[in-house]
Amino acid sequence: MPATTITRSLVQKLPPLPEGAAKHRIFDDRLVGFIAEQRRTTVTFYFRYKDARGRQHEVRLGRLGDVTVDQARRRAEQLKAKVSLGGDPVAEKAKLRAVPTIDEFARDRYLPHVQERQRSAHNVEAYLRKRILPALGKKALDEVTPQDVAELRRKMVAEGLANGTVNRHLATLRAMFNLAMKWELYEGKNPASSPGMLREVHRDKYLSPAETQALFRALAADPDETAAAVLALLAVTGARRGEALKARWENVDLERGLLTVPRSKSGRTRHIPLSAVAVAILRRQLAKRQLHPDNPYVFPSARRAGAPVEGVRGAWRRARIAAGLPEDLRIHDLRHSFASALANAGTPLNEIGTVLGHTQLSTTQRYAHHSPQRLIDTATTALRAWNLLALPAPVASEAETQNAA
Repeated sequence: MPATTITRSLVQKLPPLPEGAAKHRIFDDRLVGFIAEQRRTTVTFYFRYKDARGRQHEVRLGRLGDVTVDQARRRAEQLKAKVSLGGDPVAEKAKLRAVPTIDEFARDRYLPHVQERQRSAHNVEAYLRKRILPALGKKALDEVTPQDVAELRRKMVAEGLANGTVNRHLATLRAMFNLAMKWELYEGKNPASSPGMLREVHRDKYLSPAETQALFRALAADPDETAAAVLALLAVTGARRGEALKARWENVDLERGLLTVPRSKSGRTRHIPLSAVAVAILRRQLAKRQLHPDNPYVFPSARRAGAPVEGVRGAWRRARIAAGLPEDLRIHDLRHSFASALANAGTPLNEIGTVLGHTQLSTTQRYAHHSPQRLIDTATTALRAWNLLALPAPVASEAETQNAA
């Protein structure tokens, strides 16, 4: 049919379709690409254009009744202007539809990525399953706003979660969006870039020399020799519990004094230096290996062939009570105590971080607590530099003494 001007009166007076015809198209003679498509019961408007590569596309503008002829024409004019400026409405719409929801991205892309690279992937999975996905999972990545993140944070605080736990959820959400942006899955900003991290108050628990000695005496007397040996090794190496429990003989070098962790918490290989006491603990384990010759683990299970010891909580509780240590002292505080002992001996933080397997110095700083005497000695260094230690201390006048009283 020749082009004609599509008007309200035209579409209202269209004759019935010929017998056997499914549709009839009318092309506007004023706006190239504006089309009215007549079918048996309705008229639908379209805009046709060619993209930068010369490929033809059509955009559905709406059905008569849902939109008027004038509204459809104005929309076609807007699209024509966009195309003239290099836009591609169909491609833009397809790109928008391709943006995954938080649920889809977490399941199909983010969790598999984390599971390949992080030992703590089970924690990330729990953060997503319990709180992040129920709150935001149905939204597309580009639909989540900073207000949504703030609301999730508010709910977690109201739930009574510890500040550190809230922060781990927020950090997971921030990492998800950073990765989605890196992979160009959507355009925009990270709504969790500044999620309002809460202040964390880190525990200040570490053993004194006397408490450490009492703990070792209790461990030496514990009936579970294997579990006690694990705890002793943790205390003298600062290793993580999982690193000791899963240690294999193939990764132990007693001659060089190294325990290799093929994949540490950071996902990297690390080497734990072994002191003479640590080597002695491992040599005692080696001497018992004949009891479990086919078990590759340094601390073998007594119940399951070829498996590591199941846990050490029972031995820890008995030893803690026997040594008279605080009830809230955790096994992880042995690592904390080891770092603090190194710091009090004057070991540089970067060396402590290397021994503990930290990737960031800020992590090491949380563990390194100086004893009061160590800090007093440090403050005295300035007096020694000024040669003030040999001089008599200033004496307050009688009037100053009376005023102070």
